[in-house]
Amino acid sequence: MTPTAETLAFEFSQGLHSCLTEEQIAEVVRRNLAETSPGICHSHDFCDANMVLHEVFMKYGMNPVEEGGMDRWGDLWNRTWNMAKGSGFKVS
Repeated sequence: MTPTAETLAFEFSQGLHSCLTEEQIAEVVRRNLAETSPGICHSHDFCDANMVLHEVFMKYGMNPVEEGGMDRWGDLWNRTWNMAKGSGFKVS
């Protein structure tokens, strides 16, 4: 069963919280709120956030880097990221 974007976004946010300090998370959120380009996420300023999300997807057997992976999982990846970003990477 494929997890929902909400589930993945929560797990992605948890992963970022395990990689970053609370101060760094707060700075990511502050920078994201000031960012004018919707495709930019400042989590990348502090870690390889793609790898954090990739680990979450792999937990469910969804490999976006395999051949055709982004065709299959790209929309869910983007929805997950935007949902986590939109919530300020909240974990509670």
